[in-house]
Amino acid sequence: MNSRPTIVVLIHDGFYSCGTGAARSNRAFLEVLTAQLHPDVRLIVMPIHLIPASTEYNPAWHKELESLVHQAGGNVIPVDNGTGGQVRFGGLEAFENACAKGAETINQKILPVSGPLLIIAFDCPFYGLARHLDPRARSEVVIVARSTAALHVPDDRARISWELAGLHHAVKAGGRIAAISGHMRTHLADSYQIPDRALLDLPNGLPPSDWRHIPPPDARLLPSRAQRGFILSMGRAVPYKAFDDLLDALSLLARQSVAVPHTVLAAVTEDHQLSPYQAHLAQRIATESLDATLLTHFAPDLRSLLAHPALDAVVVPSRVEPFGRIPLEAFVAGAPVVATAAGGLAELVTDQTGYRARPGDPASLAAAISRALAADPAERARLRAAGRHLASTRYDYPRTMRGFLNHAAPWAITPAGPSVASPISRAQDDPSARNSMGCWASRPRPLN
Repeated sequence: MNSRPTIVVLIHDGFYSCGTGAARSNRAFLEVLTAQLHPDVRLIVMPIHLIPASTEYNPAWHKELESLVHQAGGNVIPVDNGTGGQVRFGGLEAFENACAKGAETINQKILPVSGPLLIIAFDCPFYGLARHLDPRARSEVVIVARSTAALHVPDDRARISWELAGLHHAVKAGGRIAAISGHMRTHLADSYQIPDRALLDLPNGLPPSDWRHIPPPDARLLPSRAQRGFILSMGRAVPYKAFDDLLDALSLLARQSVAVPHTVLAAVTEDHQLSPYQAHLAQRIATESLDATLLTHFAPDLRSLLAHPALDAVVVPSRVEPFGRIPLEAFVAGAPVVATAAGGLAELVTDQTGYRARPGDPASLAAAISRALAADPAERARLRAAGRHLASTRYDYPRTMRGFLNHAAPWAITPAGPSVASPISRAQDDPSARNSMGCWASRPRPLN
């Protein structure tokens, strides 16, 4: 290969699989990045490899992402994390394998023929990447922090120590750490002691395709009891999503004789067997005779229910949430949102855009659901308009991406650039709202 300006993107999720919010966010990143790259820039995407036999593998998603990269003239180099292509995440051993193998490829095959270079590494499995890189490449790293062990598994001291060491190694070598929300920026500074000079803002957002192609709702996913009206809550089947708090809130509303439509609870995994947490939720629904249906297996079409005319509210009961992609997608679909103020959700769901509750407080969640169900058409229309306006201005991903590249790699973007406004933001643009934090809180130095 000839020496060329190069961007390398390492991702653990979202290339072969689509079962998490991180997967959709990584896909959105690649979609917006490929639309803005200068034609002379080489793009290399390095996903953690999954084989078709993996329960996490999605052939249609993989085909679409591979086509997206190839149409942009990019190359795909899979990364072996030592799990035989079965698991994209894994534990510390898998993380360390992914970092070592990814760095080996960059050091031997990419660095010698690249100049200038930007390496963007997504999330926890690649937090230790910098220490394996050739010293010449370490300052060219931007690690995008979508989550941390301190947030999701605070008792895992070994993983927290590994993440802390890896992130600080990158910072010491001149690399940067990007935060996907104001909450994550504060968390990285306070819990991981990342200095302000090393922090960048790369807030999550929606690509233009999420505005143009809102899929029609798949009614086959709805139980018959939900056809006349339903509440939807969805996410990975993990305790910090706080689906127990939602069930507690539903029980409380039933005792208060509040009329609540059928609840569709999509606490999902990509496995075909119930996890212990899913079995626990199913038992609660049955034992407490709750008017709810539990969906357990992830399907990409689940999000089409956000546009269903019978949807009364989307409920996000999380106790921990680095960003909160579901409210953003609900805003675009025009669905009313009830959410806790956990983490990044507080930046999305306000009194102007939805109904807020205190995290870990079922009574507060029940009250918010009750307010949402009692809202008149005028209030619901006002909230829908405010939510769509927020999504189209502060969370305009093409604009955010251009700002990020202008600071981190100005050599990588097209000279004039495509139109970066979302289809709605042209009419609803808010010049003061450039990203979820309002501005670039720290101006990074250009890469060499």
